[in-house]
Amino acid sequence: MNWNLKLRNWHRDFSYFYAGLLMAFSISGIALNHRHSWDPRDYVYDTVEVKFDFPENKDGISDEFFQKALKNQGIDLKLNGTAWRRGGYNLYFDNAYAYINPFTGEGEIESFRTRPILGQMVDLHKSASDVWVWYSDIFAICVLLICITGLVITKGRNGFKKRGWKLALIGVLIPSVLWFFL
Repeated sequence: MNWNLKLRNWHRDFSYFYAGLLMAFSISGIALNHRHSWDPRDYVYDTVEVKFDFPENKDGISDEFFQKALKNQGIDLKLNGTAWRRGGYNLYFDNAYAYINPFTGEGEIESFRTRPILGQMVDLHKSASDVWVWYSDIFAICVLLICITGLVITKGRNGFKKRGWKLALIGVLIPSVLWFFL
């Protein structure tokens, strides 16, 4: 039995089988790494300015207050809830969000949609369903097999024993050093 040929075949077949998922995880992983600057899943497609006349008694500011005031402004969105964050009122709707300045009562309702393809990749990347967790575990094992077979299939001066171990060591050291300093 030629183990080198068998390892090459496993390496090739697992790589072909998981190429799409590897690309999807890579793309969505890059997008999620930069989520502090933009939302990789949703994008704003419409904004509506709103203005609220707050009552003197702050106890009167409630979900019902906001829902009634929105209806009086001709905005027919179902309010899912409110919260006090970032020094103002946040209003949450299905596929919309608003920040209301507590001093002026002014704000904007931002409606958003899921980005085509990238939004689904991000959902896939973050999914925690039982079926997906099992599939992801199998995927992770196969990625390990791809890595291991990739380390051992090349022989000679470009093989793991001569050159590969140095690159593999650097590949382990860089994230270790970054982890230490972060």
